[in-house]
Amino acid sequence: MAIVYTKIQRINPQNPEADKKWFITPKRLALKTVKEVAECVSKNTTLSRGEVALVIDELQDTIKNYLLDGYTVQMGDWGSFLLTLNCEGAETELDCTSDKIQSVNIRFRPGSELRQAVNQAKFAER
Repeated sequence: MAIVYTKIQRINPQNPEADKKWFITPKRLALKTVKEVAECVSKNTTLSRGEVALVIDELQDTIKNYLLDGYTVQMGDWGSFLLTLNCEGAETELDCTSDKIQSVNIRFRPGSELRQAVNQAKFAER
């Protein structure tokens, strides 16, 4: 299995007058839906595609609820999900209120097994 990539030419956004440079970017082959993932998982288990899809839906709701309750959700060697906040700084603690929050972000930190698999990836140009 290899990560397929393409080459693209980009400008430097900090210096639009500079010469364009070439960069390698992963090629997105297609989007896999929950139905397709469930079908694949069901082939390797005793669960039906519908049962796997239900488990995926429940997992999504559970992760969402835990994140909104303030938890980091650690999914074994797969990795962890957590929330981060972008906010405007305040001069005093009293001025540091929730109206300074500009965005809420969901972060995923891959676990060691997933990181190791990605670090050992092979590459193929298309």
